[in-house]
Amino acid sequence: MNGIASLLDGPATSRVERLWQELEAHCGLVGVKLTPFPHFTWQVTEDYDLPRLEVTLRALAGQIQPFSIHTSGLGLFTGEHPIVYISIVKDEPLMRFHSLLWKKMVGIAFHPTLYYSPDQWVPHITLAYNDVTSANIDCVMQSLAFQTFNWEIQIDNLILVAQAEGHNTAPVRVRLGL
Repeated sequence: MNGIASLLDGPATSRVERLWQELEAHCGLVGVKLTPFPHFTWQVTEDYDLPRLEVTLRALAGQIQPFSIHTSGLGLFTGEHPIVYISIVKDEPLMRFHSLLWKKMVGIAFHPTLYYSPDQWVPHITLAYNDVTSANIDCVMQSLAFQTFNWEIQIDNLILVAQAEGHNTAPVRVRLGL
């Protein structure tokens, strides 16, 4: 799977990494390290037309200036493999850019995952996945439930995240406003 994401700014990256360390130390969770850099994802797809993608991402990045996102509390995607995350507020600038990105990726993204489409997207910062179980979910929630997650995060980049056979390539980064 491949995706387009944004790396978090320095303060938010430090906070998320501390939370990951806390969840590892207290609950034994390490699954989030599959993608070991704090981020949020705009789109996930089977593959991209890579030559067209780089040109499109650079053009898209040039159309928007860096902006802020806001977080608000914890969330949980339920199911066989639960995911614990920090919720990102879906405000108008964020949703407008997300919609523009999806429009620009038509014909470049092959078989995009519809959970990330503008109508279904739940923007989030993942704290725990792959190894959240019924045996450790209490530990996760006890570690996180009484913390405050009302953050403002500066977003100044788009990255391509490429996963192959369980590990990532280094992210290709494009700065916004260039």
